[in-house]
Amino acid sequence: MDTSIITQVLGEEVTRIIINISLFVIAVVLTRFLIVWFVNTLASNRVISFSARTVIIKVLDILIIASIVVVSIHLITASLTPYVIAVIIGVLTFLLFYYEIKEFTAFITVHLQRFTKGSWIEIVIPKTGEVLKGRIVDVQLFNSVLEDLHGNKTYIANSLLVNSIIREYRPRIFLRLKLNGLGGNDALMNINMKVIDKIKGISSELPFRFEESKVFIESVSNSSTTLSVELTPLAIPIRATDVTKLTRYVMNALKELNPEIEIKLI
Repeated sequence: MDTSIITQVLGEEVTRIIINISLFVIAVVLTRFLIVWFVNTLASNRVISFSARTVIIKVLDILIIASIVVVSIHLITASLTPYVIAVIIGVLTFLLFYYEIKEFTAFITVHLQRFTKGSWIEIVIPKTGEVLKGRIVDVQLFNSVLEDLHGNKTYIANSLLVNSIIREYRPRIFLRLKLNGLGGNDALMNINMKVIDKIKGISSELPFRFEESKVFIESVSNSSTTLSVELTPLAIPIRATDVTKLTRYVMNALKELNPEIEIKLI
């Protein structure tokens, strides 16, 4: 009789444990489904990249498996020991992998800030004030890769990128021309026909877009005119041969004005 009662009690206890574990697993699986759906939505809307989506889901799966194991052991043993062990392991993991955890959270933050591949940004590094300009060509787990106008790549830690001042940046080429023999009223009346139209035609033959609204006359004298022209590169990195061609074409097109040319890449 006593044996049957004990067996019945044990059976009820085992059933209760199985039900509790099952309910917990169902709740965790549903939570995972909702989180994965949310992450997939962010990836589909290009708020985060698909590589970030993959990493987030992998980390989520590890946390879910660990939580199921800990809770199951607790329900079976009716002890707080699994939680104590989990906390100790969590603290040790945090201390041992602090850098990796910090960079991973920064990796997620970079994606949430919509700094996607191909974005042109200007970064002001905190404390030092150093300025970096370039295009984001890759966002990796621990660092991001920045490529400047010349194709040089800079690897910057994601945590440093997140803590920096970031501005939108548009690469530009400034062409400063001093035109001798074009001055006075003649410069103001004929500069479009003699200069601007020719530069526009030249830029159409090269990987540069002529910004007609960004032409400024800096000075006009009786014998010369100085103006600045802005071009936008259509291909990155900018090749030295293209800049050389631009200079040569402008010199040839405006040779009757004996131009003095200064080019700046910003």
